[in-house]
Amino acid sequence: MSYITQARAALNAVLDTVEFPDAALRRQITLRPPKEKSYGDLSSNSFILLKSIENIDFNLLSQKLRDAFEKLDGIADVRLEDNGYLNLKYNIIYWLNNIIPVFEEGPEFGIRGMASKKYTFPAPEEVVDLASYRQQVNFEALSRIATTVGAYVERETRPAREAEGFPHTTAIAKCTEAKARFAVLANPPGFIDAFSPILAIDRRYDNPVFAIPYARLMLQRLGATAEAAETGVSDGVDMSVLVLPEEVMLARQLNDWPLALEQALGKRDAFYLASFLQELSLLFFRLVERVHPISSNYLMAEAEGSARHCLLGALDRILSGGVGLLGVDTVREYG
Repeated sequence: MSYITQARAALNAVLDTVEFPDAALRRQITLRPPKEKSYGDLSSNSFILLKSIENIDFNLLSQKLRDAFEKLDGIADVRLEDNGYLNLKYNIIYWLNNIIPVFEEGPEFGIRGMASKKYTFPAPEEVVDLASYRQQVNFEALSRIATTVGAYVERETRPAREAEGFPHTTAIAKCTEAKARFAVLANPPGFIDAFSPILAIDRRYDNPVFAIPYARLMLQRLGATAEAAETGVSDGVDMSVLVLPEEVMLARQLNDWPLALEQALGKRDAFYLASFLQELSLLFFRLVERVHPISSNYLMAEAEGSARHCLLGALDRILSGGVGLLGVDTVREYG
C-alpha cells in the first residue's frame, strides 16, 4: 500500500468521527502532494475546513489528526503552516526502503487500497484525423490503467465529424504507428494543433518519445535491469547506503507511481503518466551524468552495488510497466 493511501486512510479514520453539516464539505478536504515540493510530501486543507464547523471540539480533533499522521510509517514531521495547511514530511530512509517493494511489485506497486470506482472516458466513433486518433489511443491507455488499479471503464462515444487538422495517416506514415501514438500521448492535447513529424520524434532529452526509450536502452547496456538485480535483492539489500542526491530523488519519484496512475485517471489523460515516466528518465540521466557508470565502478562498488542495482532495477520495472500501459512498449529503436 502506497504512502498516499496509508495517509488518506489515517485522515478518513479521523473524519469518520466528525458529524459534517454538509457532505460536500467533507469532499472538499484533500490530502495530496503540494505544488511546491519544498513544503513537504503531502499537504492537507483539513484544518482550514474543520475549523469552519460549529459545535465541534476543534482542538481535540486537530490533535487527533496530528496523532494519526505522526503514527504513519516514515513520517519525519507534521507541520501546521501559517496559512492553515497541514504539511507532512517523510524521511529519506522511508523512500529508499520503499524501493524494495517497488522493485518486487513493479507496476503493481502501491495500487492496493486505491479507490476502484467507475471511470467514463471519451472515445471517437471513428478515427478521422489526429485529434480523434489521440482520443482513441488515450482511451485505450486509460482503460489499461484503470484495469491495473481494478476500476471499471465506461466508453463515452463521441459522434463522428468531418476531418480537420493534420491527417493521422500521414503522421503514422512519417513517424511509424508506435511513435505517432507515443507522441500524441506524451504531449498535451494542444500538441496536435501544431503537429510536426520532425518534432514528434526528434532526438532530444526533452522529447519523451526519445528520452524514455533511450533511458530503457541505457539501463540494458549498463546491465542494470530488473533481471540483473534479482540475485542481489533476494540475498538482502541495505538501501540506506544510497546517499547521492540523484539516487534519493529517483527513489522519491518512484514512490509516486500510484499517484501518476491516479492523476491520469482523474484528469482523463494518459499524458500525466507519460510525464511521470519522462521525469524518471530525466532523473536517471542526471544520475548518469554525475557518476558516469560505464567508465566507473558505480555499479560494482562492494557496499553500494546491490542497492544501486535494486534502485535501477525498480526504475527498469516502472518504465517498462508504464510504456506497456501506454501501449508504446515497442518503441526501442534509439541507440
